[in-house]
Amino acid sequence: MPHSMPPRILIAGTHSGVGKTTIATGIMAALAKKGLPIQAYKVGPDYIDPTYHTLATGRPSRNLDRWMLREELIPIFKRTSQDCWAVIEGVMGLFDGVSGTKGYGSSADIAKLLDAPVILIVDAGNLSRSAAAIVHGFCTFDPGIKIAGVILNRVKSPAQESLLREALGEIQVPILGVLPKEEGIRLPERHLGLVPSQEQAFRESFFDELISVVTRTIDLEQIQGIMQETLPKKQVIHEPFIEEPIIYKGLGEGAAGNLNQHSLRLGVARDEAFSFYYQDALDSAESLGFTLVPFSPLHDPSLPDGLDGLFFGGGFPELHLEKLSQNQSFLESLREFSRLGKPIYGECGGYMYLGAQVTDFEGRTYPMTGLIPIAAEMTPRLQGMGYRQGVFQQDNFLSDAGNVVYGHEFHYSKVDYLSCGDSVCPAFELLKGEKTIRMDGYARDNIVASYLHINFAGQPELLQHWAEHIRQGA
Repeated sequence: MPHSMPPRILIAGTHSGVGKTTIATGIMAALAKKGLPIQAYKVGPDYIDPTYHTLATGRPSRNLDRWMLREELIPIFKRTSQDCWAVIEGVMGLFDGVSGTKGYGSSADIAKLLDAPVILIVDAGNLSRSAAAIVHGFCTFDPGIKIAGVILNRVKSPAQESLLREALGEIQVPILGVLPKEEGIRLPERHLGLVPSQEQAFRESFFDELISVVTRTIDLEQIQGIMQETLPKKQVIHEPFIEEPIIYKGLGEGAAGNLNQHSLRLGVARDEAFSFYYQDALDSAESLGFTLVPFSPLHDPSLPDGLDGLFFGGGFPELHLEKLSQNQSFLESLREFSRLGKPIYGECGGYMYLGAQVTDFEGRTYPMTGLIPIAAEMTPRLQGMGYRQGVFQQDNFLSDAGNVVYGHEFHYSKVDYLSCGDSVCPAFELLKGEKTIRMDGYARDNIVASYLHINFAGQPELLQHWAEHIRQGA
């Protein structure tokens, strides 16, 4: 059965900081509380916002990142949204995309790609009639975008609300909600943006309060109607659905079945220090024959038994350095795993952890695993942010040298190599557009690690190469 599009909306902002994540999460939670099966999505590479979506809906939120998912984006959206109502949170301002392009990967780009109507959030705190000029510009800038209505945030008084309603009435744009400034519902933040929901840095009653505010200030019935209008007139929303097997490029059905015959045990670091993973990447690994086995470098005395490979994602190891460095029994089990020559992959925080030491924001230095000859240091300024192409510099368990991956970096740390010569084996030449930025990471023997975050769902051939490498060495 072909995968059809679900009822859907995309919630965007005029710019970053308009309250987009809080409002989008509130709408998701309020619709889910009404009994709708809400599937949440986040445009772009963000790891943290989706953790709040997941709490709000009870379903893993998923990223829609055109740079990293490439041609897999639409199939992933259709497959994961079956029998659901899709609520998509945008990124930055509506038309802001990959730098140097005309909006590629922006919220507007994804809205057009998925034919999704847009609800535009406007920070109206210091506006009156000018709000109409701003909204009119957003409505007319790209005729391919349908702005179905606006939500006005941080409105200071009933008098200001009256002025805003009068002005927007002139351009006939529906107002779907008005949130007064004194509501003060905000998600907790720190140096990488929001605090991941796993840390529970919000009040226990936060979601109840958020749902109450959204239900009182936003017309959920009208939003449901907008979503319903995205369906063909004769389409049934909740038709029975049988999940189809995922067959990736380069893998016929027989080959995929072959890979699934003998499951490979992939250890995935998951705790307060390591939490940055894309759900679709993990799904891809499982579809290609990996059984995912979670473990905690913070809390576990050793690695689980019988693992064939390790995946250290990003996160906030810099906030847990003392405890990570003191877990000596775990560190020794990891070093023994590496001595066996089994593959270890690390991204960003995972890359730092696999190095010799990390210096925190206060200048305190802690020893780490010592598997990579690097020293990492946290800095007060952002050291790298944005989409990157990575050209593999060495043959390794993920790929042959010369192949290109599409990823993203975002970090406040920097690394220095502790030795020179043959021991310096960068994983990638990182490029932004046509320009080389730097050599990055480490790829030697059984280890590949770097600052680059990759969504393997967009390049499943990397996972396939990993699986074949393990099997050939077995």
